[in-house]
Amino acid sequence: MLLAKEHNADFICSNPKAMEVKAKAYGIDGINFISYDKFSTVFDHQKEYVIDELELFNKSTFGNKLIGYSISKD
Repeated sequence: MLLAKEHNADFICSNPKAMEVKAKAYGIDGINFISYDKFSTVFDHQKEYVIDELELFNKSTFGNKLIGYSISKD
């Protein structure tokens, strides 16, 4: 969440309302939380994003059609 706040990035997660409550409990505000389902309708190539639980996001987005992915620090 702090990374999203620092970069003014949208925070993509499974339950935005629950994540807003969690952020408030940590004293963090000013983050835009978006659900996995809504993300595809609001995606903007100019914006930065933080994805909570990448594997759940992939499953939500691709179902069982994604058979692999790689990830690097960059």
